[in-house]
Amino acid sequence: MRKPVFVLLCFLILQNLNAQEIRTFMDLQTHTAIHIPYGLFSDGLTYFPKNAPPRLRFKHMFTNVNYANFFENNPGARIIINGAINKEWVQSREKARRVILEQIEYVNAFIQQHADKFALATTPQEARDLVLNTNKTVFIHSIEGGRRIIDSQEDANFWASKGVAFVTLVHLLDDENGASAITPGFFTRIMNLKGVFRKEKNRRLTEHGKNAIRYLANAGIMTDLTHMSAQTRRDALDFMYEQQIPPISTHDGFQPVHNSPRGISEADIIGIYHHNGFVSLPLSGAPLKPRKSSPAYQQLLDSLNRAKCYCAGSVDNYKFSYLALKQFVEGNAALISNDSLMVFSKLTDSQKVKYAIGFESDFNGWLSHERPRYGKKGCYPMLKIRAYEEFEQKGLAHPGLIKGHWDALSGDGVDLEPIKRASEKFLQLWQYFLRAKKK
Repeated sequence: MRKPVFVLLCFLILQNLNAQEIRTFMDLQTHTAIHIPYGLFSDGLTYFPKNAPPRLRFKHMFTNVNYANFFENNPGARIIINGAINKEWVQSREKARRVILEQIEYVNAFIQQHADKFALATTPQEARDLVLNTNKTVFIHSIEGGRRIIDSQEDANFWASKGVAFVTLVHLLDDENGASAITPGFFTRIMNLKGVFRKEKNRRLTEHGKNAIRYLANAGIMTDLTHMSAQTRRDALDFMYEQQIPPISTHDGFQPVHNSPRGISEADIIGIYHHNGFVSLPLSGAPLKPRKSSPAYQQLLDSLNRAKCYCAGSVDNYKFSYLALKQFVEGNAALISNDSLMVFSKLTDSQKVKYAIGFESDFNGWLSHERPRYGKKGCYPMLKIRAYEEFEQKGLAHPGLIKGHWDALSGDGVDLEPIKRASEKFLQLWQYFLRAKKK
């Protein structure tokens, strides 16, 4: 299908480097219109009175915290991928399209109404120009859940016409595209009983799923591997490598730390980056909780706990996972690049974009987020001799506190540049897909 893709990709990346690169925090998925598919939630992107803010906490399951106030001038998430979420049990192709389209149009209408503060980017160049030349918060569209919406090339072309940058092909249920990861816990198992009673070796990417990936690539849309079962992900990666389609994963974990069906193996991390894709970690608390970590990481966790410098469920979950993944990716840069003499530290900042690591907040009403480190809900007492930022006391109670998340990590000496580079990596990859699409 795309035999000269790597030559073309190198050409396009070099061409992109002639443009001014961006370095900013880019949220690879949140859901501001969750109330449309799931009516139990209040409307997103509405304003509360500045003198009467809602009382929110990090345990906000079943609460929509996506108030418009939190997205204005938010340096913690300058670019936001807004995920139009598909209904899990939808059977009608027409209804699936209608519900997703309604979410896209809802966000578009909000942006038009508040064009002084927000903007929509339907191409990488639009996003780049908005970041470099305005102070606006930039929205980009994606879709989470490919069920009943990609049956033909015409379907993929339709979503491309709406500015959709990527589709998370599989969500919480096994469907016509493939199998969903069944994570530990009652909720995901009861939701996906069909998958529970099937052997993992039989839970594969389907021919329909392969066609969907191909249709999306032909339309200039990336495929997100997040939520796929281990076998479906393996099939998808093999297919995408064969077809020379770069893969992305926006909010799965790193298997040596998160040994669950949502954890991506070391070999697959290397493969994704080798084939010019990249991965991203979620900010929401539960998905990043270390689980059955490999001995080396478990020993490190144990030592941190003994030293009382690890607060489980807090920003420390993200910190531990991010540093583990960062060290692994950068430590294997020579293998990823097929250049045994390459040393990551000697690369230019532009060359390091290839090894970027993204983040995804997933504020959607269903999930809670990071607990605070300090105070009654935290691990450590608040001392009278110092002042505490809101994030330190509340945790990640709403999107407006994402900057506090980064400030806490920066205060701990964590290098955040790979996360900022992910915005440029995403735009370069999106640009490649658009230029390589079939006319």
